[in-house]
Amino acid sequence: MRPKPTARFVLAISLAVATIFVTGCATTAPLSKTTAEKTPTPSKPASQASVAPKLVVLIVMDQLGSWVLDEQLLLLPSDSVIRRAYEDGAAHMAELPYASTQTAPGHASLTTGVSPAVHGIVANAVYDPESGSRRTVDDRTHAVLGNPNRYVSPSQLRVETVADILHRESDAKAQIVGISMKGRSAALSVGKSPNAVVFYDSVARSMTTSSYYAPKKSLPEWLRDFNKANPVEPLLQTWEPVDPNRLESQLGPDASPGEMYPSFPHDPREAPDPWYAFAGTPDSSEYLMAAAYAVVKANQMGIDDVPDFLALGISGTDIVGHIWGPQSWEYADNLQRIDRALTRFVKLLEARGPVAFVLTADHGVAELPERAKAEGRPGGRLRGNALTEAAERAADSVLGEGDWVAGYVAPLFTYTAGGKARHDELTKVLRKAMPQIEGVQAVYDARNAAELRTSGKNIERLIGATLPDDPPGDLYLVTEPGWFDALSELGGTNHGTPWDYDRRVPVLMWGTAIERRTTEETQDALRVATTLAALLNVPAPLGSPSEPLPGVMKLPE
Repeated sequence: MRPKPTARFVLAISLAVATIFVTGCATTAPLSKTTAEKTPTPSKPASQASVAPKLVVLIVMDQLGSWVLDEQLLLLPSDSVIRRAYEDGAAHMAELPYASTQTAPGHASLTTGVSPAVHGIVANAVYDPESGSRRTVDDRTHAVLGNPNRYVSPSQLRVETVADILHRESDAKAQIVGISMKGRSAALSVGKSPNAVVFYDSVARSMTTSSYYAPKKSLPEWLRDFNKANPVEPLLQTWEPVDPNRLESQLGPDASPGEMYPSFPHDPREAPDPWYAFAGTPDSSEYLMAAAYAVVKANQMGIDDVPDFLALGISGTDIVGHIWGPQSWEYADNLQRIDRALTRFVKLLEARGPVAFVLTADHGVAELPERAKAEGRPGGRLRGNALTEAAERAADSVLGEGDWVAGYVAPLFTYTAGGKARHDELTKVLRKAMPQIEGVQAVYDARNAAELRTSGKNIERLIGATLPDDPPGDLYLVTEPGWFDALSELGGTNHGTPWDYDRRVPVLMWGTAIERRTTEETQDALRVATTLAALLNVPAPLGSPSEPLPGVMKLPE
């Protein structure tokens, strides 16, 4: 576990990969042909107590732990929008109050204001008897346009998001959009009644949506125009760092133990699937923000008296972090390019009218185990297949030879029908045997969620806050600090644990109706939903914290 953060914690900015691609990335292009308008003159984030925002923008950086921002912020240029927000807006460190720190639970929690035990999104994927793993947004009904073998919808969300409340309170007049490189990030942030949900698909080779949002199974005109004007293929170029000398002086040598593909340059065209590899390049974030501005213009967001809501999930830091680690040249160079694109995007939105921004993260990340061990901290990777095999052997040794464990999709084991028939016996065996494996701290009966929520132990309360009373698995695994579920034999890092480096995330707020505030105490990340509701002047979601984060001004009646 990282020994940080520092006394004055520093803030700033993350497509969780389930598979790995050969080295690949690209150079940064202008914001887009579609955004050829003149970029406004830079200005400091405005604080306007007497004006309600006409557009509220939630920016969720995928895989940006507070400790990562603590190390990366001063590498960003002085005119960075993130540094301006930290210096002139409201800056907080917040904790996700549950154990399963993954992308899908993060996005759902930030906009519902409740934990996974309530909203039902426990993990990115759960075990499925047919496929082995099934994404949380995969309902097997609403196919992705351009990729009939993939599905995206918010159908598993059990409660309202802020966006759902805004839709109802505005009599459907508010424009509500979710956009990301990931389908789950775009869909879960805006609930069940948005005007648009847009995400990237490597089979479609473009930004797209699903039939849930386009029942006539055709892309909206603005998106067809965007895809035509912004093809992905020209962006498949070799990725070289912008300032290698500065990176070396700040971070040391390029290649580090544990990185999957250690040294620059990286070329997505050498990957088995260049279109999939594109999602891990700096240009993918530039491309995403160009699409975001296109949808803002197409939907005329922020120009009338009904406040609109944009949820922007920036996925690029996540895939880069998984492959190279958050202390790599690749992460730093990619973050700087994301910040540059975000700075331009923010200026364009500020020029449209009163706008408020909330920037946070869906989860943090562990450092590379090789780096941790070299500096005297624990760390390691667990293999899912090995865990399943160990569980089977342990069960066989006590219960007799049989088929007990159907599969493991982190953090949950799912039992077979035979295992479920002997649930209590099997769970007792595995609770004793699994912690004998290096890197496993404990396993918990997922059916005891209610009991775990009232435990005197914080770790058990966090697990209870993750699990609904009808969990999508049978046994919950917790790793030792520094350990995580491996994504590849080649190395890399991951998240998903209840430890501080995964649960602590920055929250930066600036713009209309935001005043300069910095708190020393750690905040509840679920207050982001209450904050968004206050800025949009609608009731907060049921069960969410009662007060917004410090820094939100009271809006005029």
